[in-house]
Formats: sequence, C-alpha cells, structure tokens
Amino acid sequence: MKKWKKWLTTIVTSLSLCVVPAAMVSAASTVETLLYGAAAMALAKQQLMQMDNTQQQKMLANTKSQTGVVDNEAYSDRLENIQRNLVATGLIQRNYDVYANPSKDLNAFETIGGVISVNKGMLDALNDDELAFTLCHEMQHGEKRHAVNGVLKSIGISTLVDVSLGGNADVLDILLGSVAVNYIDNEFVTMDQEKQADALGFNVLKNSGYNVGGAAASMEYVYEKYGELWQEGFKRIISPNNHPQMSSRIEKLAGRMSLWSGNHVQVGGSTVYVNAQPVVTPAAAGDYSSRRRAFLVAGNLARATHDVYGEAPKENQVVTQTLNKKTPSWNVAAKGNDVYVNDLRIMTCASGDDSPAIVKNIQQALEAKPAMLSKKEIQKQNKAWTQKYGYKDKKEKNEKK
Repeated sequence: MKKWKKWLTTIVTSLSLCVVPAAMVSAASTVETLLYGAAAMALAKQQLMQMDNTQQQKMLANTKSQTGVVDNEAYSDRLENIQRNLVATGLIQRNYDVYANPSKDLNAFETIGGVISVNKGMLDALNDDELAFTLCHEMQHGEKRHAVNGVLKSIGISTLVDVSLGGNADVLDILLGSVAVNYIDNEFVTMDQEKQADALGFNVLKNSGYNVGGAAASMEYVYEKYGELWQEGFKRIISPNNHPQMSSRIEKLAGRMSLWSGNHVQVGGSTVYVNAQPVVTPAAAGDYSSRRRAFLVAGNLARATHDVYGEAPKENQVVTQTLNKKTPSWNVAAKGNDVYVNDLRIMTCASGDDSPAIVKNIQQALEAKPAMLSKKEIQKQNKAWTQKYGYKDKKEKNEKK
C-alpha cells in the first residue's frame, strides 16, 4: 500500500511523456486528474475488498457499538437457525455474522465484512418465512459486494483524487476505514442493487424449506406501515429514490412465486387464485392483513403445485404437464383449524375464514384445467385493493378528521 502513490504517478507520468501542443496543456491536466481519480478508485476498491474479506470481526464490533445489541438468546437463536437453513441450500458462498439490534423500526442491513443486523422491530413483526426472505435479501447484498460499492459511492471520486494527489497512503486508509464503519448510517444502495438483492434473494428462498409467499408478505407488511417509500416530483430531486416502489417490489415477488408454482397460483388484491379460480380471500387476523395472509397461503399452495408441475419457463405460460407425466391426485382436507393439500399444511383458519368452503374451492380449482389470470387482470385487482385498503399516511388521516 505504501507504493500506491508511485503507481499513480507512473500512470500519469506515462501520459506526460507524450509531446502535445501548448494549447492542449490544460486538457492534459484534466486527463491527468481523471487518471488519478480512476487509479485511486481502483485502489480504494481493492482495499475495501480486502477489508470485506478479512476484517469481519473488527467490523462486527464496530457495527455493534453503533447499533447496540439485543441481549436475548431467543433472538440470536432464531436468526442463527434461519441462517443455517439458508446456508444449507448451497447458494450462500460467504460467511456472515448476523445479530439483532434494539431498533423498533422495520429494517435490516448488510455492511462491510459480511455483517448483517436485523432490527428488533423486524424480528418481532415477521414470522420465520418472512424473516428468511429478509436474510436472503441482505445476504445477496453481501454476495454481490454492494456495501463495497456503496462506500465508494459515499466517498466520491473527487475526494479520492484529492487524497491521491496528496500522496498520503495513511490518509486513504483512515478515510476508507472511517466511511466503512459509518456506512450503516448512509445507506448508499442503488435501486438496481435492491432489485438484484430481491431477485437473487428469492432464488435462495425458493430453494429452502421456507414458504415462498414470505417474500411478498414481508414487503406487504413494510408497505402497510410505511407506504411506498417513494418520492415524487421535487422531493425526488432533494431525496432521490434508492429503493424500488414498494408496490412494485410486492408485485414482482408475487410474480416470482407464481412462476415457481408453474403459474397455477396467483394473488390478485387479497384473493388467492388456483388455475384462475378464486379459492380464498383470507380474513384479517391480528397484525396480519387479508392481503398479507393471502401471500402466505398462496406460497404454501405454490409449493404443492411446484412439486407436481415444477417452475414455469415464462411468466405468461402455465405448465400443463406434470413432472412424472401422470395425472396428479389431490386430497384437500381440514384437520382442526388447518387446511391441508396432500399432507402439506396450507393455512390455519382464523375467525372469519370459512374452512369448509375453502377446502371445497381448493379441491375444485386443483382439479380444474390448468389456467392463469392475465398480468393485466392481476394488476387491475391490485390497484383496486390499494385504492380501497392501501397505505394512508397518518398525517392525511388526521387532516380528514
């Protein structure tokens, strides 16, 4: 690292050896500055990658000192168990240190060193299927080194150029270390990184034993508490959007669930469809809205049809041929408050759920000709649901009173 200034100087000197007209001197100076910036950025990324790979315990200690830690073994055990199950898929390549912090907000983050922290508020609000997707998402930030790119973005090329021209390697070390430690407060993720973490995270989830409906259900709960988390108009200029619109994320995750089901299972609004037939609109229960429960019910049904048909190759194509090329046999039954399909628990009926009707509807739909609702129809139902039941800002509610 002590030779980095010599390396940068060699690059720029090689350019300066070229004979150029006097009129191009100022332009050359600009080019030199750009070269310094590119070289400094490359070197900074190299050092951050080394920190990301080798300084996990240091980053863990620093991050815990900033966020605090929940002193409760139940939270630690729950996170460790879910992490272990996700690693068992063979799709997680890095080693992660996961812990719970005491914040009551619905959030989680991954930072340099493969450190993942989940807010207590998130742990208290989500079930294991939903929380599993949260960890899948954050682990994909780590797998793709998004934190490294976020730190580089937060520093900026101009700062790195100033440091490189100063020729002090120690300053670069201190700068990178300081920003990396404080990265959790900056949240310099990009929209593309969030979309990638959602897509790759779902891929891990579907290869685990968790309910794939937990992905959309977890985002649905965040939406119900915080809304779209999206700025419009002038606000977007002041505070640019770095996360996709929540309704868009929910729709895409629900679409991936349907694809995994062979496109036999869908959710429109808060109604679960099997082969384009409505089978249940779950009643709200406790903190679980009708729509949130619908995603979880659909996720279990998706596993039942996936085991028979496999995953659909396209979002508008229903799989009609079974994996074993035999006509499927469906046995839908209620056992107490639980509804099962071929011994797979689909849902636990709450007050307001009509168990006999649900059993009958699912049985008929599974035996029906393979079909699906169009994307346009699903979007129409989602829009109608959002207009009627969607997020309403508390300030807006108070103004109407």
